[in-house]
Amino acid sequence: MSQIVVIGAGLTGLAACYELEQIGVDYRLIEVKPRLGGSICTTHQNGFIFDDAAFAHEKYGAWPFLDALELPESETLRSVGIYRDGVLAVFKRGTGVLVEALTAKIKHTIMRRMAVSSIGFIDDRRLGICLENGLMLETKGAVVAVPARYAMHMLHSLNMDAALRLLDYEYDPTIRISQGYHCRDLAAFDLDQAQARAARDGYPLKFLQLYRHEELPERIPPEHVMLRAGLRVGNTMKPANVLNLMTKVVANAPLAASSVGWWPEGDPLTRYLPEHAANMDAIEAMLPPNVALVGSDYRARRLNEQVEQGRAAARLVAANI
Repeated sequence: MSQIVVIGAGLTGLAACYELEQIGVDYRLIEVKPRLGGSICTTHQNGFIFDDAAFAHEKYGAWPFLDALELPESETLRSVGIYRDGVLAVFKRGTGVLVEALTAKIKHTIMRRMAVSSIGFIDDRRLGICLENGLMLETKGAVVAVPARYAMHMLHSLNMDAALRLLDYEYDPTIRISQGYHCRDLAAFDLDQAQARAARDGYPLKFLQLYRHEELPERIPPEHVMLRAGLRVGNTMKPANVLNLMTKVVANAPLAASSVGWWPEGDPLTRYLPEHAANMDAIEAMLPPNVALVGSDYRARRLNEQVEQGRAAARLVAANI
């Protein structure tokens, strides 16, 4: 029996495992997908480094966890602009380096391609983690780091009222596409005109950004540029047709590289509602002290907050087993 089970190997779940390693608590990590990292996925292609999910991250102050992971800020991050009272920070070698650094610290069991169906009490001290293949794991505590629609089903047996508070959680499903071009092939490209053309043709464009080699020399080859776009998924926009759409936006310029990222729960909306904090207070009060619900759907909006919340949840659950 593992003392703690961490469910979900996105950034917050990996950070929880990292903290459990630091404090010497036995744990097991369960992830439904074959790879770790959740929405974070970095792609290398023809000299380009693409992030298939969030690319630039809000940064206010220092991120000390990077040094602890042997990722010094000066070598790891590059600022691409001012944002509010902070900056927008980009990982020079892709956000995937953070997942790799956390994964390298995990020494305990990782169960991949395993789905959790429910969590419930076996007795006053032990929890049962029921897997969809019919197996049940016994544990003393659990860190649940999964999107709300999955957490709702997992927590239903543990506390129905808490689970139902996650029932109507909403997202802004967005496909992210990254494209690399040689400068000569995009010499006539105009960002404002492209955005206007997309709006005129009814394309659900969420954002359109252009970066040059000089801005991101580690991620864009010399004499090349990178175009990033976010396209809202709906009745007219499916993952299969985004490349055709973007080809029209850039007037059929020849591609040097491209990557498409699709994560249905990558853009939460409910967490921005004014009543969300009170709803989370209520959910957390309903859950037993040896179960924590964490992740970007809940209280951790920014990248550093996801890391910090995962670590804090690990310490909290460890203190209550």
